[in-house]
Formats: sequence, C-alpha cells, structure tokens
Amino acid sequence: MTTYRTAKPEEFLDLIDFANFVFSHDIVPFDFAKLLPKVYGSDKNTSNIHKVAVSDDGKLRAEIACLPQTVHVCGRTLRAGFIGTVSVHPRARGEGHMKALMNAWIDELRGSCDLSVLGGQRQRYQYFGYTHGGEQVAYHITEPNIRHALRGADASPFAFAPLAETPGAEALALSLHNARPARVEREPALFTEALSSYGARPLAVLKNGRPAGYLAVTDDGKTVQEAAFSDWGDFAPALKAYAAFSGADDFTVLAPSCDTELNRRLLAFAEGYRVGPNLSIRIFDFANVLDAYLTLKFETEGLVPGVFSAVLDGQPVTARADANGVTVERAALPGAPELSLFEAQELLLTIESRYSPVKTPAGWFPLPLFWYNADNF
Repeated sequence: MTTYRTAKPEEFLDLIDFANFVFSHDIVPFDFAKLLPKVYGSDKNTSNIHKVAVSDDGKLRAEIACLPQTVHVCGRTLRAGFIGTVSVHPRARGEGHMKALMNAWIDELRGSCDLSVLGGQRQRYQYFGYTHGGEQVAYHITEPNIRHALRGADASPFAFAPLAETPGAEALALSLHNARPARVEREPALFTEALSSYGARPLAVLKNGRPAGYLAVTDDGKTVQEAAFSDWGDFAPALKAYAAFSGADDFTVLAPSCDTELNRRLLAFAEGYRVGPNLSIRIFDFANVLDAYLTLKFETEGLVPGVFSAVLDGQPVTARADANGVTVERAALPGAPELSLFEAQELLLTIESRYSPVKTPAGWFPLPLFWYNADNF
C-alpha cells in the first residue's frame, strides 16, 4: 500500500537526494541545491511544499512540489502555484503515483489559487488541465546588428560585475523588478538566489562605475534572460558593451510582450524575433486572471474597445474594455458560448482566438502571461 501525504521536515535532504537520483537517471547529472538555491539551498527546508508517495517500508516512490507565489499585475494580486520537482522512481513508474500527487495538488490549488503554472512536456500535463501558453518574445542579436545598428552607441562607460558583489546593485535591481507592471513577488533576501536559478548569472550593469541596471544571463552568456535599467537610454550602449564582454558572436534576449521599453528598443536593431508560449498554465479563477492580464495589455500594448462574454469551465464572465480601462464581472450575457477548461484556455492563452469560431475582440488574446526564468521552479 502507498501513502500519499505532505513531506516531513526531517525528510528534506531525502527529497533532494531522491529528485537528484530521478533526474540524473533520466537526463544529465542534477544537483537541485545548486540549480535552485532559492528552494533547495543549504539554509532552506521546504519540505512543506512537497507531496510524496511513500511505500509501506517507508521508501520514497514519488514526489511533486508546488511553490506558492504572489503575482502582482497592474495593482491586482493573484495567487499562483508553480509545480516542480516532479519525480517518480524508475521502478515505480506506471503505478499511478504522478497522477495521484498531481490530482492532490490540483484539488488543493483549486481552493487557494487563481492559477497554476509549470514547465514540462506539453501533452503530459494536458491530462491535468494545463495549456501551453502565455507569451514570450525571443530576439536574435548578431554581431552585424551590433556593429552596424549600434555603431554610434558609446559603450565605453559600461562594465559588468557580479550583482551580489557590487555595492548598491542588488537594491537597485530589486527596485527595478518591483516597478514592473507584472511581476512575481521576490523576497529581498532571496533576490539574487532567484536570479541564479538554473545556473544563471546575475550581473550588475555599471555606468562610469555606478549601478545603472542589471542583467540575468545564462552561464554561457548566450541568452539574456532578464534586463532592467534605471534609464532605458542606457540599454543599447550597454548591450553593445555586453556583446564585447560575453564574447558571443550572436545571442538571444528574452522579453515579456508587455515590456514595451525593452521590446521597442530591441525591435530597432535585432536580426529577428520569435513569439511563442512561455509556460504551461491552468486557470482556476477566470475572472481574476482576465481582469489582471487584460488590464496589463490595456496599459502596455493597448486594447481595442469591445466585449467578451462566455462561460469558461462553468464560470460565467463578461469583460469590457473602453477608453477608461477594463472591467470584468462574474456573469455572462444571454447566448454566451460555453467552453470547457481546455477550450477556454486555448482561446485565452494561445493564438487560437485568430482561428476560433468564438468571436473575441481583435488582439485581446493571448493574454500576456509571462514568468522570468528566475521565478521558475
């Protein structure tokens, strides 16, 4: 018989060892304490966010964790749960442990969260109601882009240093993050640890020796996962300096679609860009998610005036946008379409609205949900 329960504090190191074993068996050597210090660092004990399957003899057969997150979007606050560390022992696969633990988490999240997110294989998590969606823009920057388009930019005042070792840089970086119109709340004490997730390097951007912004880049320097500046006029010359600093002939800069300053400046010289989904998402409260992310789109990209009304997974909603902003009510207009969870999420979170027979105001969807790498689990 298998027992499904919340992990105990004294099992924390066993949870890490178990996950390291499972992921190393399936992929490459894993060390969760190094990959996710914000959750599994030596000074942490996050056993309470893990649900486990335990055999009669007390051995771990599976574990799934859920990291609680607070998401701030244009003055609205959403509650989210990020599913991660999905681990099943190779000899226990096919016994239903993942299904039992995922369903246990979904039952709990349904009553406490507005949405849940995760990374992972699309079809695997569709069985649990997750849709691969949201929106991310990936810009491709090449050496000729830098050499020609930024030839007049003066990169000489800019330099880079580890964020944690630069006086004043962490405080500036946190303030820049907190000023974003949409952000996952980050604890100040864990800010740099979060930016270090999955081997990323948090860098202070220095202008004439003083902090002017920050970057989070992959260990090989070929992807800028996050960027923010006190003065966006510094972005182009600082990126030119970063190209020389990293030694990369070409690299990628990731951006949420709602970051108007970053997108506008990258569009001016990038070789190309790719718009695609960001994560897999399951919505529990459609009215709250629509209110937050339609308002975000209204305040950043703009929304055409219009009305969207539907019954989404049994939840009636009507959203309206006009020159004054967005309003959402928990009621549907007569004759509003009724959509299943999958149909509703496909419509709201992907480009499905372009092709769907369900009529929606032009450009409202997909909703601009985006999680930075630092906030992933």
